[in-house]
Amino acid sequence: MNKRFHVQRLHVVHSLDSLLYQLHTLSFFLSPSLWLYICRVISQFHCSKPRELDPTRSLRFFLTALIFLNLPNFWNHAMRGAVEGRTIILDFVGMSFVPSKIQLLSLDMFIMVLQLLLITIAYETSAYYHSEEADQQDVLLAEPPTRPFTIPLFYTSLEPSSEASQSSAISHKGPKVLPPSHGLPFVIDLHFNPLIAQLRHPPLPPLPQSRNSDSVLPLPSTTSWHLPGIRMWMRATQMRESREGGSRTLPMTAADSETQSNLPGEIDLRRG
Repeated sequence: MNKRFHVQRLHVVHSLDSLLYQLHTLSFFLSPSLWLYICRVISQFHCSKPRELDPTRSLRFFLTALIFLNLPNFWNHAMRGAVEGRTIILDFVGMSFVPSKIQLLSLDMFIMVLQLLLITIAYETSAYYHSEEADQQDVLLAEPPTRPFTIPLFYTSLEPSSEASQSSAISHKGPKVLPPSHGLPFVIDLHFNPLIAQLRHPPLPPLPQSRNSDSVLPLPSTTSWHLPGIRMWMRATQMRESREGGSRTLPMTAADSETQSNLPGEIDLRRG
């Protein structure tokens, strides 16, 4: 289920991304301002791949950053209108009228709505695809309506069979529509309720993957820096060797202590 609609959703993300770049260019032609165009390109850069920039950030962070980057365009078009009085179109001839503030703000609003939709689809597609949980919730696909489990064997036959005959007659009137192969009507079915719930309570960021110590091979140290891993390994080796050496030592007897106390060439007066 995690990878069934991944390719189709990536195609949707790519199509929206291409459309938004064209709308950014159209907005630049209507009101040519290089700084505003740079702000739009920067805001569009992280729309298609938000989790590749920083996978630890939530969707709420990227939506807030997107709105913040669109504020200069709204402010400039609301206060100043079209820049330079005349506009430039593709044939570099000009237009017969100056676009009004309402037209510019409507285009800005349409661009921002598409950007919010794009960044939501791209973020949730990546999060759902790379999730390792078995019961991961797919925000882009609404849950199918749950029907109660019924057993027709326990139904009484008191009701007339007119409903069944009417339904069969209606089904024969029109062409039979085959259901899709995956059993779901849409690839993306975005609802506001699960999206708002996730924005209010964002999920925890993914934990960093811990590397297995058995799969890490010791490498030769070619630098003068003392690596903490090698130092801990050497300390553990010394402790193990000292522990093994202590277990191998035997207790000394009285004869051994007397033998060790005698020096070479010394006369033992106690024996005499």
